[in-house]
Amino acid sequence: MKGFKGFKGIVEIMHLIPGRVRFLVPTLKNEPDKCKQLKTQLEKAEQINGITPNPITGKVLIEFDKDHIDVETLTGVLVKLLGLEKSIEKSPNSMLTKELKDLFKSLNTGVYEYTNGVMDLRSLVTTSFIGFGAYSMIVKRNLMPPGLNFLYWAYMNLQKP
Repeated sequence: MKGFKGFKGIVEIMHLIPGRVRFLVPTLKNEPDKCKQLKTQLEKAEQINGITPNPITGKVLIEFDKDHIDVETLTGVLVKLLGLEKSIEKSPNSMLTKELKDLFKSLNTGVYEYTNGVMDLRSLVTTSFIGFGAYSMIVKRNLMPPGLNFLYWAYMNLQKP
């Protein structure tokens, strides 16, 4: 139990004492019907002594029999009942990755509009690498400058879904 915090942004443990846990579940925010349904389903379990979901804050207070169920299991139950399995399986993206992807989307749109749809950022980068590669091989008798390799790898890494 020590160290387990749930799943950030999906089902997070906000506060925990033996037999009582408060979760933050953002998908419950402004969803009174989901909260009511969750309460109805969890009240059926013998190990649950009380449940108080709050649709205003998206928090859920659960009182439980600590001798028969643990917080990890409760977290799993919440994930399953709310259908959040796919959210957990997604690979998280850092804020920097999101900002860089937004930057590349903006650049892509800019190149596309500037060339009237002839090129986008991907085709511009591809043709540039072909040109630099040919220049390096023919004129400099070198395969490819290392700096361009890193730029290419960074660009391709950001293009992954």
